[in-house]
Amino acid sequence: MKNRFNNLTSKEWLPFQKSWFRFKDTTDLLIQNILFFTQIREDEAYYPNIITQNSKETLQKLQSDKALAGRRILPFEQQAAFKRIDFAVFDLLEAVHALQSFSDFEILLTDLARKIHQIADKLVDRKFILILAQNKVIDGVFYPFAWLIGKYFQQILSLKDEKIGVNLGLPENTANIQLNGLTTEENLVYALYFRKDEMASLNFKDAIIPEFKNKIQLKTNLRFQSVFPSYQIVKPPRRKKNEILHPAKYPEVLIESFIEHFTKPGENVFDPMSGTGSTQLAALTLGRNAYGSELSPFFSDIARERCSLLLSSPDFPARPKVEFRLKTKDAREITAYDFPPLHYIITSPPYWDMLNMKGAENQAKRRKQGLQTNYSDSGRDLGNIADYQAFLQELTDIYLQLYDLLLPGRYLTIIVKNIKKKGRNFPLAWDLSLALSKKFILCPESFWFQDDLRIAPYGYGNTWVSNTFHHYCLTFQKPA
Repeated sequence: MKNRFNNLTSKEWLPFQKSWFRFKDTTDLLIQNILFFTQIREDEAYYPNIITQNSKETLQKLQSDKALAGRRILPFEQQAAFKRIDFAVFDLLEAVHALQSFSDFEILLTDLARKIHQIADKLVDRKFILILAQNKVIDGVFYPFAWLIGKYFQQILSLKDEKIGVNLGLPENTANIQLNGLTTEENLVYALYFRKDEMASLNFKDAIIPEFKNKIQLKTNLRFQSVFPSYQIVKPPRRKKNEILHPAKYPEVLIESFIEHFTKPGENVFDPMSGTGSTQLAALTLGRNAYGSELSPFFSDIARERCSLLLSSPDFPARPKVEFRLKTKDAREITAYDFPPLHYIITSPPYWDMLNMKGAENQAKRRKQGLQTNYSDSGRDLGNIADYQAFLQELTDIYLQLYDLLLPGRYLTIIVKNIKKKGRNFPLAWDLSLALSKKFILCPESFWFQDDLRIAPYGYGNTWVSNTFHHYCLTFQKPA
């Protein structure tokens, strides 16, 4: 297949497909992106024009780099010299780091919109804009600036994808951190990719900065002993016969890290969408009481069996008595009468109706093996709701209903993905966070990265579609 997108070989193309990365130098990161998103066509004497917004030092390195030879790279201030633009990069990392308030962010976002508006007409159709950004804690309050940038420009351009970066070049700065609430390593970077295409409104005038308010985390008797990792690379053990029946299971070892951080032995852990009982097994293993609900009788029976086998196992370590209780019940119907007061809720909802997409590679494999490809066929199943906004509202309502079951000052963690469907990007993690932050306190995010999956060459030679190997671990605190 002829590569009409860039000058990379298929071997060079594939690593860029992974949706998370680690880096030490921003210049190297920008070089990788410029090489991927631009193409020199010498037979046509076509040489890409690139606009960047970054430091003078970085710009000079880009302009002198041998790998980028033949590409014309200018700072935004000189964009008038180009009649067409093939790729634009706006590096906001230093600017976001310097922000001291939400008002400062609004000024930054307005200025960025002005600049992108200036180059929009010259950007070649179906070409990309990259925005590098990050979230930030200011005076103890977490602000999801990168997500808000994504939501804002999604109103104007086509939000095609995202990649999550871990900046390994930052100095360790944990010595003076006060662990009064959830604190993570502040080393995450968002690479947000927008495209000018048929789905881009280019309506700069009516774009609205998303509304967001947050509070500082409450001090509680829960004493955090360490900074929580901003990401975890977890390779789940091979699934057992009854576990593989569930089409979307998360690993117990991942859940254990959260339960250990957010609870103490003997406390109560709950999962409203228990599946085959991964949360309950992790809780019991750590000496916590395990509670849950599950809509499907089939999966709730498996979960009960797994918990019973664990507690009756001679290998189960001796510890104070713990209990588990699993109800076959719709999470929408859970009340305070069903379970004791909860110290922690951790769960992973359906990633919308993605399990019903018949063209998905993983689903095709499961069908071939005769395995169930969705949670259930129930009309009450969240995974069967076709409309995104309806799904988001139902999910939000469920978590807001659980608010009363959670003890004040305690935490809720939701593991979820942003979704790509039929050429569109639905930022479920961002949308759910903004919706729940109207009642909960939104805390710094962390990620579960997968590094054991085969990379598929989606879009090779024509456009870019990443392999989504990152899951958001969203954490919220119930205020007093």
